[in-house]
This record gives sequence, structure tokens and C-alpha cells, in this order.
Amino acid sequence: MASNLFSPLTLAGLTLSNRIVVSPMCQYSAVEGMATDWHMMHILQFAISGAAVFMIEASAVESIGRITHGCLGLYTDEQEQALGRIVAAACRYGTARVGIQIGHSGRKGSCRVPWEGGAPLGAEENPWSVVGPSDIPFDEGSPRPVPLDRTGLARIKEAFVASARRADRIGIELVEVHCAH
Repeated sequence: MASNLFSPLTLAGLTLSNRIVVSPMCQYSAVEGMATDWHMMHILQFAISGAAVFMIEASAVESIGRITHGCLGLYTDEQEQALGRIVAAACRYGTARVGIQIGHSGRKGSCRVPWEGGAPLGAEENPWSVVGPSDIPFDEGSPRPVPLDRTGLARIKEAFVASARRADRIGIELVEVHCAH
């Protein structure tokens, strides 16, 4: 019996050369949400890997949508430009299609990076207010979220739309919307 793993697949008009997809992997190495040289190395290895598509790590749609200070974002012109440089290189040198996961941390945000324990940021660490469907914290010790109303939900919806448009402008062909938080 032949495997379909190495056969082409078309999804919503995007044809993949095989069925290997590299999932998004948070690097927590952004500066002010901007991709760095670390991201260039990380992303380009997957662009040339032989996978059909790779997904760029979860990228926040607004500043308060980050989990940590090191989270990638796609909500400013500077972030779009920094990531665009890397996507252009991936398209120039690689064969894999480029995707991105966009998301919002909700009540899970304003935390230290995982290798520093992942706990909520202290007052001296430049924390931000988190939002959620209620004022119930993510877990014990986490900050109490500001409950979202219709206006807040509309703002976040527009932030997702704006980030998807930014992704399209820089040549990203596939957008995955992360809605867990």
C-alpha cells in the first residue's frame, strides 16, 4: 500500500508538494514583538527542510495579546517589516510554503518566558493588563483579567483582521487563527 505522505495536497487553492507540515513553535525571542536574527535562522531551516509548509510561531495581534515580552507580534509596521525580511528570504531560498499562526493570549498573558519559570510578571517587570471573557484569572497567582465587552471583542476581532492583512502583504500564504485563550 502506497503512502500519501509525499503526494501533493491542495487546500483552499494552496497546493502543497507533500503533506508534511511544520507546526508553529514559540521561540520567545522577539524584541518588542519584532523578529530577530534568531527568527531568520529558525525559519530558514524549515524553508529548506523539504516540508511542504511551515508555520511561523504564534504571533500576537496586539501588544496586550502577547504571553511574554519575548513573543512575536504582527501589529506594527516595524514588526511587519522585520518579519517581511525573513519571509522574503524564506521564499527566495526555500521551497516550503509559508504560514503563520496569529493569536491573542487573553488572560494567559503578561508572563515571564518559560525558561524563567513562566510565572506572571512582577510590578518591576513591565506587566500589562490582561483581558478575558470574565474576571477569572488564568490560574492561581495570575492577574485578574479585565472582562471584555462588545467593544473590546470588536477591537480584538479587528486586530486579527489587521494582522492577517499584514501577513498577506509580506507574502505569507496561510494563516492559522489560534483561538484558545
